[in-house]
Amino acid sequence: MPFELSVAEAFVKSVSLAGTPRNLVSQSAATEASAVFDQAKTQAQVVGSGVFSFAQGVDAMVRESISDSALLAQLVANKHIDFEKKPHEWFKAYADVLENVGWTLQEGSWTTYPASGTGVEVNEKIIEVMTAVLAPAAGALSIITSTINALKAMNADSSWITIFSRESQKAKIARFQVGLVEKDPAGDVFVSLIACVVEASNTITQVLFFKFKESEAVFSAYSSKVSINRAALTDLGHLIRNKIRAYQTDYLSSIKDI
Repeated sequence: MPFELSVAEAFVKSVSLAGTPRNLVSQSAATEASAVFDQAKTQAQVVGSGVFSFAQGVDAMVRESISDSALLAQLVANKHIDFEKKPHEWFKAYADVLENVGWTLQEGSWTTYPASGTGVEVNEKIIEVMTAVLAPAAGALSIITSTINALKAMNADSSWITIFSRESQKAKIARFQVGLVEKDPAGDVFVSLIACVVEASNTITQVLFFKFKESEAVFSAYSSKVSINRAALTDLGHLIRNKIRAYQTDYLSSIKDI
């Protein structure tokens, strides 16, 4: 179905985020020193339970609009779906919002990945999946690897860890998204996006370091190549920003140069 701006505008205006939790991150953590979006740099940001990397050349407005759109999708999915009970349905609700604001996601399916080796950690499995998604683009894979390593190295009190842990894991289940935003030579914007679910028999802590083989856990992922309607980002940007502005402190981390 072709994108219709009027329909997208009506959708954004119809979204109600009433009842969404706020004041979850201390002001000092949420306002720690950070960069701003910069087209000349490779950067990353935690958006709720998502970790998004932005390749050099993607302009600042696009980065901001993608971050805002992903946060809107997160908050809507949170409101309507209990991810602890229905993690796959949560991702469906998340994707539906993105499609309503101009993202085009390829159809795909969930794949369960077996644990191999002697203590596979979730972060290693993310890189394995992204290697297949991004092949043979070694430069793109390097960005994702650097972003995951940066998140692993974060202080436990940082806004990155505070937000990501709170939003991605609950008891014996974790779900999160990893995305890479790039621009092709023609100027079109694309996102390589994977959605991940970890279901364990024991309580999950520090999900990126979680050794899912030892815990008899199951790791599954859904990968998709996403094209972005540039006009939608421009024309809907202010509406989406106004809708999510009150929640940015609690659900968006600082921006980090990678």
